[in-house]
Amino acid sequence: MSGTEAPSDVFALQGELHPGRVRDGDAPRRRRFLSTLSRVIAAALREPIVHFLVAGLLLVLANGYVRSQSERYMIKLGPPEIKRIALTYQQQFGSSPDDRQLATLADRYVQDEIFVREGLALGLDQGDEIVRRRIAQKFDFLQQDLSVPDAPTEAQLRTFFVAHRSSYLTPARVSFTQVYFSPDRDGDEAALRRAQEAFAALRGSALERAPHLGDAFPGQIDNTALSQDDLVRVFGDSELAGAATELPAGSWLGPYRSGYGYHLVYVTERRAPSTPDLDEVRGQVLKDYADAVRRVQNAKAFDALRAKYRIVRPGGER
Repeated sequence: MSGTEAPSDVFALQGELHPGRVRDGDAPRRRRFLSTLSRVIAAALREPIVHFLVAGLLLVLANGYVRSQSERYMIKLGPPEIKRIALTYQQQFGSSPDDRQLATLADRYVQDEIFVREGLALGLDQGDEIVRRRIAQKFDFLQQDLSVPDAPTEAQLRTFFVAHRSSYLTPARVSFTQVYFSPDRDGDEAALRRAQEAFAALRGSALERAPHLGDAFPGQIDNTALSQDDLVRVFGDSELAGAATELPAGSWLGPYRSGYGYHLVYVTERRAPSTPDLDEVRGQVLKDYADAVRRVQNAKAFDALRAKYRIVRPGGER
């Protein structure tokens, strides 16, 4: 045998890998194999047990298909679903729905469920960022429910309060009465001039309340214990809101500008910032403590969940 000749088993292997290159001598062998295989299959198909197994498999597949189709078009609207619908309404609006509202909500639930199923059947959830975000938010909400911290001991609560004492600092507050001058009456310059004239008259008087010297104000003339945030909420981010908590008590001051117009202010009381005792803010501290513990527990739960996943990035797996 020369170096250019190949053994017959090599040609047989080549025939298996490349049927189109089978040597002429291997054709009878292949025909015999196919003939034998056909006889074996034919004999198996004549066996009753094979018929039974095939029929059973078809029944299982058919039953699964029928059940999936049946469940696909079946919407449950029993007591658990009605209770959940009513609870969702109560959480959103603060009161339970009446019978008519509940019936309307149930109809809407059915409509939404139909739309969701049809949308999923069309694959509308695939590649939709809004759907992804909503599912992630709902899962996160479910995870929050799993983390219910134990009630803290008095020592734990006090330690938490001391560590976060600055969070419970009571802000500076001011109480005052005002005289208001509206630009809507005769323009901004005239309103300012009238305010200045009223201030000159009040500065040497004993009046501590004089709304009659100005215009009608759409809010409160007398304001009690307003913080900086309260002032911004009432008067906007204005000169008056910025200055009020720093004004001395016992005299008329101004005029100060706000989004409404001009104001003369008589401060009746100022309260400096102060740190409360634990008992004064116990309810808030308990809530904050529970939130802090829950955040830690949620972070641990996510770390355990994250450990189950492999994240493959362009720069390598992490």
